Amino acid sequence: MELFKSIALCFSGGGYRAACFSLGTLSLLEKVGLLENVKAISTVSGGTITGVKYSQSQLEGKDFQTFFEEYYQWLHKDELAGNALDHLRSPLIWNQLENKHKRKNPINAFAIEYNKFTNHRTLGEVQDAINEGETHLKRVIFNATDFDSTHQFRFQNIKGNRKRFGNGKVHKKYKDVIDDIKLGDVIAASTAFPGGFEPMGFPYDFSSKHDALEEIGLMDGGIVDNQGASVFVSEANGEKGEEHDMYFLCDVSSPYPGEGFKFASDSRFNKYVSYISSAFTLLFILLTTVFFGMQKWWVLYTISVVILAFLVCIHFLFFSLSRLMQKETGIDQKLYLPPRRVGFYVLNRAKSLMRMASVVFLKNDRRQHANAIYSTFPNKTVTSTVYELRCEDVLGNQRNRPENKKNWKEIAEFTGEISPAIIENSRKSTSFGTTLWFTKKDKAENMLDNVIACGEYTACYNLLSYMIVQYGNQVKEMSLFNELMLLWKEFQENPKFLIEQRKQKTL
Repeated sequence: MELFKSIALCFSGGGYRAACFSLGTLSLLEKVGLLENVKAISTVSGGTITGVKYSQSQLEGKDFQTFFEEYYQWLHKDELAGNALDHLRSPLIWNQLENKHKRKNPINAFAIEYNKFTNHRTLGEVQDAINEGETHLKRVIFNATDFDSTHQFRFQNIKGNRKRFGNGKVHKKYKDVIDDIKLGDVIAASTAFPGGFEPMGFPYDFSSKHDALEEIGLMDGGIVDNQGASVFVSEANGEKGEEHDMYFLCDVSSPYPGEGFKFASDSRFNKYVSYISSAFTLLFILLTTVFFGMQKWWVLYTISVVILAFLVCIHFLFFSLSRLMQKETGIDQKLYLPPRRVGFYVLNRAKSLMRMASVVFLKNDRRQHANAIYSTFPNKTVTSTVYELRCEDVLGNQRNRPENKKNWKEIAEFTGEISPAIIENSRKSTSFGTTLWFTKKDKAENMLDNVIACGEYTACYNLLSYMIVQYGNQVKEMSLFNELMLLWKEFQENPKFLIEQRKQKTL
């Protein structure tokens, strides 16, 4: 019985944590012979680094071990952020013909590095490789967010499959740009998270050949869908999708909301803001300025004038806000901010905005997309998360079962309890941030290998648990299940055994 003839992979966002975890998933699938059955890859942000690099290796005809070695070495060197920052300080790189059309900013500095990483290959070349049957992949979807229409922007192959490039609003206008889009620029657009980067201009930051087209601002694909699964859901609901035997989701984002909202306390920040906004402070600085002027102490006078101007601007801002509130609301009473409370007002609003953007919106979005794909493809969806084999509850207490796992007793009869070695490595992996670099501490703890290994054994575990729940005792007769069980037993003893094997081959 041949299982999973057609697999769709989804790689979530999450910086290098996502890149490494998804690499581990590919490693496990290749080990058990399922990688050739992957027909579609949809990626977001950090997961796009892995998805693009693997697609590049396919069009270049490289085997998996060669791909793994090249990608692993690039991650291990960890030169992406450093080189990108160097580009911002050097005019030479921006004067090169291939970069003259780019704005000189951080996201394009990273794009230059990503283009080196992908050998300046293009999305058009990936599309040609797919059409000519040079790869097992039939579809690649690398997701960004269109800041003009607020929709997803999908960098995907469109020849012969009736799919849309970008989204429905831009397909006709921009579909012919695909041959000139470099894979490195695709990675940059997909990983341009707000706050850290500015939007990437499409098509101007991608190519100099399409100046007549209207520009679109693109940013991180995780803003709209951080799992990359919505493309399959929307197409299935619209009867345009090709259904697969399994939808395998790799997700490194935390499902938990974390600590609740905490109101500002009597911190130094609050005190400083309160002092600055006080009318007494304004009066004191005014009198001090007059005194310094009368004494002709010009240095102190100049400093006090600057401070006075700053305070006047703050009070003018409060006055303007008061007038604006009166105008917009029709309320005659003046807006009054007690000086001692201004720091609290500012900090509480800033904290609430940050939590809304980073927790409330993203967590709800994640739940909605997860519910959508499970309801659209019941009994065909598998999710592998970096957190689940830490075996902790929502309060952080240790336990002996995976997090949020149903049918655990049934599964444990085959897999046994999760070993302390796996729990410890999973705990380390979840401590790794979602940055595009490794800190000194990360390197000292060998975080690269930890997270790749976590991707390997977590994928193994989830394939096993899926098969156990779906087929019951029949799985004992399935060769794939038995192969996965042998690997699982080795993972239980040494969670890093597979990556250690792959690294030995590189020596």
